[in-house]
Amino acid sequence: MLAANHFDVIVAFLRQVGIGVHVGDYGPDGFLPGVRIVDGALWVDPAHLYISGDLLHEAGHLAVIPGRYRAQVGSDVTATLEAALDDDPEPEPISRAIAERALVSGEVMALAWSCAALTALTLPLDTVFFENSYKMDSAGHTRLFQLIHQGNYPGLMHLIANGMTGPCGIAALLSNSSLPPFPTMTRWVLP
Repeated sequence: MLAANHFDVIVAFLRQVGIGVHVGDYGPDGFLPGVRIVDGALWVDPAHLYISGDLLHEAGHLAVIPGRYRAQVGSDVTATLEAALDDDPEPEPISRAIAERALVSGEVMALAWSCAALTALTLPLDTVFFENSYKMDSAGHTRLFQLIHQGNYPGLMHLIANGMTGPCGIAALLSNSSLPPFPTMTRWVLP
């Protein structure tokens, strides 16, 4: 079990950037062992968590959802976000469009977000990309990380479109942005 590796650093970072994290004796149940999402916050039981880097990836899913919808999200992010969109009595068009983007592209956005977090925290790649995660070997993980940092990844394009970071690599050549380039995040969590 790799849950203890970097756990305190990751939890402190997530809280600092505005992702709610509750740590307690919640048991093994969850969409990942020891991890649930309740009302837009991570509920974590470190005794059942496999690896602390999973928290960065799951936080990435929450970070790219506008605040007006995030607090309604639960462990089934897709179903609860769809319900929040359906129940919104006065939808704001931009927030709704961003939330719909998170429904379609949340996984690739969470991967790019977690790469930025790894870089900001100077944590090793295997904190998020551990053995056999994302159905890849370590060479695949390294290549994916490089592609994201070179600006060749759709999840990064969505973070840029949401105003969370600026383009880097090839994407920077095609854009005129005043935001600092990825992996610098100008906004870790959507308001």
